[in-house]
Amino acid sequence: MGWLQRHAWWGLLAMSLVLGAFGVTDVFVGSASDPGIPLGLVGLSPDSLRAQSEAGYQLLDFFTRSQGLVLLAFGLLATIILLVAYRRDQRWAWWTMWSLPAWSAGVVALYLVAGVDASQPPPPPMVTGPFFVVFSALIQVASAPRFFRR
Repeated sequence: MGWLQRHAWWGLLAMSLVLGAFGVTDVFVGSASDPGIPLGLVGLSPDSLRAQSEAGYQLLDFFTRSQGLVLLAFGLLATIILLVAYRRDQRWAWWTMWSLPAWSAGVVALYLVAGVDASQPPPPPMVTGPFFVVFSALIQVASAPRFFRR
């Protein structure tokens, strides 16, 4: 168990880097970066949405890019916390990293509340979100003893 306690944080680091990469893509590519999201929510691809409503498409594109900034910021902050304080076994960093599974669960819940198009596959965050919740929570639980010994 000692090896797992010392090295499990690499999984959190990988997740924080993936979130940051998703954010960069969303900021620079916009709504085309993940056409599965509007398809899964309302049954329309970004191009179909644009053909139906230019204003609706512009809103989707704006919110994709702005949420990309949020993903980038969250990934960057988590990465810094992990590389500096988490590696030094600072307890506040362990508590703070519980924001990753909490945020991931919130994203999935938001999709469930918004509703999805039953005729389409689920939006990608509904697939990756539960993985992030479970994997990051397991890493946190496995890492806990190193933060609470005295």
